[in-house]
Amino acid sequence: MSRQGQNLRDVIVESLTFMDLADPPRWKGRLQLSNKHRPIEILIFNIDGEFQVVPARCSHEGYDLTHCQLLNGNLLVCPAHSQHIDLNTSGFRVKEQDGQFLVSLNEDSPIRIAENRAEVISGNDDNETVLQLREEIETLRLVTLKQEQQIRVITQSMDAMLSESEQQKLKLKEKVLQQQAFSRFVDRVMDTIDDLLIIIDTEGRIQRVNTAVERELEYSEDELLGTCIDELLPPFEQQQLAGQLPALPWPVRSVLLETVRLKGFYNCEHELLGKNRSSTNLVYWLKSSLLHSEQGKLEGAVVTALNITELKNRETQLRLSAKVFENSSEAIFITDPQGTILEVNAAFCSMSGYERSEILGRNPRVFKSELHDQSFYKRMWHSLLSEGGWKGEIWDRRKNGELCPMLLSINAVTDNRGQLTHYVAISTDISHQKQTEQELKQLAYYDVLTNLPNRSLFKDRFEHEIRLAQRDNTSLALFFLDLDHFKNVNDTLGHWAGDCLLQAIGARIQNCLRKTDTVARMGGDEFTIILPGLNKVGESTEIARKLIKVIKKPVQVKDHMVFVGVSIGIAIFPDNGTDFNTLTKHADAAMYASKAKGRGSFQYFEAGMNEAAHQRLSLESALRLAVERGEFELYYQPKADSSLSRITGAEALIRWKRPGLGIVPPDRFIAIAEETALIIPLGKWILKTACLQAKIWAKQMAGFRIAINLSPLQLLADDFIVVLDQILAETGTDPEWIELEVTEGLVMHDINKATERLQQIRERGIHVAMDDFGTGYSSLSYLRKLPIQTLKIDRSFIMAYTDDPGSNEAAFIKTIISLGQILDMKVVAEGVETESQLTLLQSYNCHEIQGYYLSPPLTADEFQRRWIDRGLPNKCNTMKITG
Repeated sequence: MSRQGQNLRDVIVESLTFMDLADPPRWKGRLQLSNKHRPIEILIFNIDGEFQVVPARCSHEGYDLTHCQLLNGNLLVCPAHSQHIDLNTSGFRVKEQDGQFLVSLNEDSPIRIAENRAEVISGNDDNETVLQLREEIETLRLVTLKQEQQIRVITQSMDAMLSESEQQKLKLKEKVLQQQAFSRFVDRVMDTIDDLLIIIDTEGRIQRVNTAVERELEYSEDELLGTCIDELLPPFEQQQLAGQLPALPWPVRSVLLETVRLKGFYNCEHELLGKNRSSTNLVYWLKSSLLHSEQGKLEGAVVTALNITELKNRETQLRLSAKVFENSSEAIFITDPQGTILEVNAAFCSMSGYERSEILGRNPRVFKSELHDQSFYKRMWHSLLSEGGWKGEIWDRRKNGELCPMLLSINAVTDNRGQLTHYVAISTDISHQKQTEQELKQLAYYDVLTNLPNRSLFKDRFEHEIRLAQRDNTSLALFFLDLDHFKNVNDTLGHWAGDCLLQAIGARIQNCLRKTDTVARMGGDEFTIILPGLNKVGESTEIARKLIKVIKKPVQVKDHMVFVGVSIGIAIFPDNGTDFNTLTKHADAAMYASKAKGRGSFQYFEAGMNEAAHQRLSLESALRLAVERGEFELYYQPKADSSLSRITGAEALIRWKRPGLGIVPPDRFIAIAEETALIIPLGKWILKTACLQAKIWAKQMAGFRIAINLSPLQLLADDFIVVLDQILAETGTDPEWIELEVTEGLVMHDINKATERLQQIRERGIHVAMDDFGTGYSSLSYLRKLPIQTLKIDRSFIMAYTDDPGSNEAAFIKTIISLGQILDMKVVAEGVETESQLTLLQSYNCHEIQGYYLSPPLTADEFQRRWIDRGLPNKCNTMKITG
């Protein structure tokens, strides 16, 4: 071990002080090396976890280095002469032990050297100059220490002042943040208010608005700020406010602000102009009050506006519909948290029947209708307590016990602390709405005209009856009824007459049925009937016959006696189907089969009827195309006097030349043409074509006249006379050349209108004949009134004659001929096919005959060759034509 290592000793640092204000912080202390030497002041630094020691005074002139800064983290610089002291080369060893610093020293230590240098400077005590210098230095040192202490005190005071200033700055910042938060809170409160909120200054200029203003008036805040609030008022309202102001000694910047200033507040109804001035102005309830500073200085005013446009519109509607909505005002009552009623309005008293004094202090349970179960009220209170409100429909009981449906809205009211204070309930009487819903339900399931079940309700009942029949193992019948000739009533008398007829028929059908049966109107002139619980088919047959008999009776429709019939199709469950659609389809097919048989009858569904219904539908479609394409041709059947001396005319008969199928006889398509109204354009074509042909043949054969059949729709149409005149003019036809035939049923369908129309025809010089006489309801009194010149005996009476002049058939023929002779009418017999028929008619002096005995219907060209060009043969038997 070296000598230096042997002389090391540890010295305790005394008077240790931590200098926390120095940069970096450090410790200052003293080392007492020996009793004969003064203590040496040192500085201890903590550099990267290692303690470094240097003398506290510069070795050059003894300058105090206590507060000097470190450069580069290890150089201590003397401010007097910039001497650098490197801490890393100080050579001191420092350690910390039990809260004390120990410095290891030897004779060659820098501390020793520093001490020796100090001694050199101090010199011997005997040297007076040195002693004096030493005293001056000591004095200077003490002064410096005192100054340093003063500076330290000042620094500490300044640090305290800075710390207090920083704290005040933080408090001020916190208060600013609180004010900003409160301002934002106020903004949020303003923006959550549904009413418009506008703040103006002392000249009426807008300073702040909430989002409700931007939302409803469609202005942005930037557009409104600085503008006068009067600009939001219509000009006439500005003038009105200005007119109410007295003379003021200062210029008026804003009439609204001056109005508020004079009164201290202002409440009134006003329109406010939105940005879109073309739209309807909104109506608001304005409430205004002055705004003062804490010192009482006027700062402007606060204006709130409640949008009452909807209320005003509702008020207008209520005035217009006062009789309907006289009790539609909303009823309001307020309760405490326990449900005790504290206040009610007049509408509530009117709606509930209670006087105000009767209901205050009571619980709303007094209104319970007992129609709601306990769970209903539990859900209501759960919503009130958890969500603060409830809205829904409820049935209440009035004071008189009457039940009333209400639309009720209950909202919880809380104070500033969020504590529940009240409940506010608003209720609206919706009795009228409920009644309307019931009426709509009635309309949904019942026919408006007849009040019978409609198709929807009929289907529900039918499916219910099917389930019962399946359960009880019974049968049921489905009737499908279609009125015969109903369209004629609508087209001739008008829809009002058809409606009256449907109501009467509906009542007749109901009177024919059992209480367990159901009748429904499916639409138009179609009815359906359910006959449940059938044990045998005969029961439905009896009811069908009864219906036909009752419906065919005449119906009095105001001044008109109307005749209709009915065709019935019947389908049986489960024989003809097990579901609604199948049975309805089969009953409908059976109904069409009934019509095909001649109407006025009923028909049970049979296999193959669906095919017949499909064929009929196909025929109807083809008929429509045929009318458009002109696939028709007129055939002519000659008429002659009974003595067979001359041809008197011919009857025009329609034929359909269907492509690919040949000639279709009229009995196959005329009924469909009448049902679909295709008979109107078809009849017009027949009339025009026959007139053109009559013009040709009348010029070749004197007295020749063509007979043309008219359908009921054609004759009774409002424009028939106009059409007839137009055809006569266009074809140049002399009215004497044609004869219009009407059936007995057509005339009796509406005797008054038919008589008027036939009279118009006769006035034009056209002959009128009654076809198929004897098959209808004609009476002698009607025949005398009708302008008819010819009676045509129906072919069925002629064909029924069996060569026995003493038979009833012969007597009936004689009666018709005698009736015509008495009424001075020409009598024509149709369907003459045999010599014996002709002989009988000649013996009764029948005027004319028509039938296959003379000729079948012929085309115009063939008729021209056989009858116009050749005329009548000399002998009767040679005149008979076959084929």
